[in-house]
Amino acid sequence: MESLTRDMQRVLNFPDHMEKTLQPPARSYVKNAKAIFRTPADIFEHPTYYSFILDMPGLEVNNIKVKVENGVLHVAGKKKKAASVAKAAGTGAGKEVKPIRIERRRARYMRKFTLPQDANQEDVKATYRDGVLTVNVAKKPREETVLPKTVSIPVS
Repeated sequence: MESLTRDMQRVLNFPDHMEKTLQPPARSYVKNAKAIFRTPADIFEHPTYYSFILDMPGLEVNNIKVKVENGVLHVAGKKKKAASVAKAAGTGAGKEVKPIRIERRRARYMRKFTLPQDANQEDVKATYRDGVLTVNVAKKPREETVLPKTVSIPVS
């Protein structure tokens, strides 16, 4: 019984730094989940293309990445804290600027969409204006689209 008590105390008094090495926190999962919830999207099907409209306020165009990989559209963007503070503060005419309150923090935006079979992964165009990213993915011509075949089987 003493041995069991000693083992339980050892487990309960496990040092924090050791616990972190055994089970590293899934920070990337938590960050990605927050980024996904922070990025609302609307998807529309037009006769010749699909459009994905995402709200990504406060970003610069060079901080947005759009790519298609294995039939999945990846959209990501980052807003850095230092850039937003520097813009808000201005030049200051050589004087040191002291922030009084900062509520606009850095942010990550991210979404992934599985593209339909008739989407042309080579023909993707993206535009960013007024905090809204629009990604247009063209459809393949009807002849190139592989349609499933239906075969009738007689039942006897």
